[in-house]
Amino acid sequence: MNKARIESFSDGVFAVAMTLLVLDIKIPVTDYVNDAQVAHIFAELLPIILLYMASFFVLAVIWINHHFIFHLFAKAVNRQLNLLNMLYLMFVVLVPFSVEFMSIYAQAKTAVILYGVNLFIIVFISTVMTRYIRHNAELIHPDLSERLINQSQFRARMSLLFYPLGIICAFFWIPGSFFFYTFPVFFNVIPGTLDFLERHSPITFD
Repeated sequence: MNKARIESFSDGVFAVAMTLLVLDIKIPVTDYVNDAQVAHIFAELLPIILLYMASFFVLAVIWINHHFIFHLFAKAVNRQLNLLNMLYLMFVVLVPFSVEFMSIYAQAKTAVILYGVNLFIIVFISTVMTRYIRHNAELIHPDLSERLINQSQFRARMSLLFYPLGIICAFFWIPGSFFFYTFPVFFNVIPGTLDFLERHSPITFD
């Protein structure tokens, strides 16, 4: 199968999903408002804006990891990997829905849990795709270093740990869930974080 077409299609799906996030921010239209009222409206929208920003960065990290899998990890794509990718993208497109659902029912445990489950499934399928590629010599890139493979496994393990923690935390303290949901973003985008976690985390790279 044509790997470049699958990558382009996947990039398009991510672009649409990330664009749909901002459409969840609905600006109320009110006649004859003064500056104080506008400031109040913005203050009410601020939690939704912050949720949009956090979710955008979460999807950005997921896209970066997807790019790693198909551009650096895999040298080819077969039917099974393509089907796994389609399943993966289905849950990526579901993120704008789970974000809007949570923005409307932010104080409801069910909405926060749904968001976490959505992210967890994406990371889980990503891990399945990576393992599938590793166990198929005709798919894995021959020049891929063992160090890079181990780092990708470490990222996956961290995400698979923190998203369930966020889901569990939703039963007791919803703000804590948002910390666990966004923490994987930090160790993926902040330079040096992965090396720091390698030295100090009980989760090994091997």
